[in-house]
Amino acid sequence: MEQPKVAGLLYAVEHTHVAILAAMFDLSKRAVVLTGATGNVGPAVLRAYLELGAHVAIPVREEAKGAALRDSLGDLAGTAEDPRILMRASDPGDAAAMEGFVEEVLRTWGRLDVVANLIGGYAASDAATGDLAAYRRYWDQKVATIVTATTGCLRPMRARGYGRVVNVASTAALEGEKGAAGYAMANAALLRWTESLAEEVKREGITANCVLPRIIDTPENRAAMPKADPSRWATAVEIAALVVFLSTDEASGITGTATPIVART
Repeated sequence: MEQPKVAGLLYAVEHTHVAILAAMFDLSKRAVVLTGATGNVGPAVLRAYLELGAHVAIPVREEAKGAALRDSLGDLAGTAEDPRILMRASDPGDAAAMEGFVEEVLRTWGRLDVVANLIGGYAASDAATGDLAAYRRYWDQKVATIVTATTGCLRPMRARGYGRVVNVASTAALEGEKGAAGYAMANAALLRWTESLAEEVKREGITANCVLPRIIDTPENRAAMPKADPSRWATAVEIAALVVFLSTDEASGITGTATPIVART
């Protein structure tokens, strides 16, 4: 009978992360492209950006999911005169589609300051079998899509001399795991690419960083690990707080980093 009270308290404690950020940082003059917004972590990150005043553009593969997410945000979504969310059916992994999406962001808001990439998921694959097809599938889903989406956003950032790139990967980028060879390889590749990008653009007012959750509290993980204690896992709100902080002006000195979020594991 105590579970609803505990859940409510946990929700309130989690959301203090974003409340504190909102009191300290202002993104009201920033336009964000957020990929993976309709995933498990995406809604919390989207809400956190909006609560700090940002305008957020979300390219989505499934328009119905994007529309439902936008509608769930109520007043945070803005008005017809000042839309705070720009949602369009657009594949972040398609270079031409992303170029068109970025142009629409620039026409709508006149700027693009941040790209945050949450695209991912988990796919098991063994190292011993050498299943290159499985490795490539996850590479295409994670690395190729994020690289394509990010490079599509870099042109206006470099033209203005300002930008923030935040990629959500996994602690598997730091150490391989049994039964997750392709997953670990792709996340490691994304981390190395982000570090290389940070080196290339660090004198152009652009930062690039990775956020590395360990286990995230999602319905899929709860179903896969029914005997585990999900209160030990990272929450979407905890991840959102770090993603949004790395998007602020105040994080200008932080680039090329990989920050693990191990929560209570």
